[in-house]
Amino acid sequence: MKDHFHQLEQFIRSSLSNPIDAEIRMILERFQLEELGKGEYFKRETEMCNKVGFILEGSLRHLTVKKNGEESTVRITQSNNFVTDMMSIRMRSKTPLSIKTIEASTLLVAPIQEVDYLLETNLTFNRLIREYTADRMAEVGKLYLIFLTGSAKDRYRFILENNPKLLKKFPLRFIASMIGITPTQLSRIRNEKRKKEQPIF
Repeated sequence: MKDHFHQLEQFIRSSLSNPIDAEIRMILERFQLEELGKGEYFKRETEMCNKVGFILEGSLRHLTVKKNGEESTVRITQSNNFVTDMMSIRMRSKTPLSIKTIEASTLLVAPIQEVDYLLETNLTFNRLIREYTADRMAEVGKLYLIFLTGSAKDRYRFILENNPKLLKKFPLRFIASMIGITPTQLSRIRNEKRKKEQPIF
């Protein structure tokens, strides 16, 4: 159990300069260990999100489901990252977003009431969430601009440069959905890239 909380503590210390020890302990006290099997929901589209998780092991997929039942992957979040539905929490309402495990996952989870309390009373947690949110907003902003101005190849290159492990670990259909193309188109782009990288003798 202590090792699990140590992982979050190390994340806090590596993310911030000179965090306050007492405030780190206060943060850790608000989180509880939660284990989810493969394919289990952290948050369903029919629910309002009422918690924030920190992924210790595993990975979760943010997705939406169309009327015909087709799933669209919005994002994949892996270990040493926070996971929640920010829009649902901010608006205090349901959203079309579901969050579901891709593999068996272990998280530290805090109810939104505890998160709100930390945001009101804990400077270290405020700094941590501010920095983390700013990083995620920058990442989303870059991807949004690429969707507006770039091609499918540009979007693939963005994933490759910013998170190459996604392509090695997860099904191509997830990655294709994230960048707005079909798995067939993604396979074609990857094959073209491999051909260009092959040495010519």
